[in-house]
Amino acid sequence: VALAAVGEDIGEANESKVKDVVKAVTITDADRKIVVGAGGVITIPAAACSKPTKSTGKIIFMKSNLGGMQLHYSRTGRSGEFEYTFDAPAAGKYALTARVVTPSWKQHLSVAANDAKEPIDMAMPFTVGMWDKTKPVEVSLVKGRNTLRFSRNEPVKGLTIKDFTLRPVK
Repeated sequence: VALAAVGEDIGEANESKVKDVVKAVTITDADRKIVVGAGGVITIPAAACSKPTKSTGKIIFMKSNLGGMQLHYSRTGRSGEFEYTFDAPAAGKYALTARVVTPSWKQHLSVAANDAKEPIDMAMPFTVGMWDKTKPVEVSLVKGRNTLRFSRNEPVKGLTIKDFTLRPVK
């Protein structure tokens, strides 16, 4: 006996008809604290965004199982940029890495330091849903105030970021 269809939404789809509710979270000053450590190593928590400063449809700040906060770049919705403004202790080249979770392969993040004309491509590792670090890319920073602007090209899959690390290149 053949069974009849039981609804209109059977099968898999990339987009849900159910509207996602983004829970508002409080991002504390501690969650936004950028640290300059020994040797001029800069650690930027993902929640320390200067733009946006709260969750949007694409950029979602959420509590992290590692403690503190993390940033999730959603696979749904329109593209969005996010950026960080911070002070570097010295001018020069820095190796930039990110601690990320990716549930699928072939993902990328573009980064431009201080409005560089050509963004740098950061290949994301396929982490199978576990935390891992990206391979370093080199960015040039000035002494004092700097901005890192991140973006992604469509189509994208979900990506979660815990923090960024900038190590001076010797």
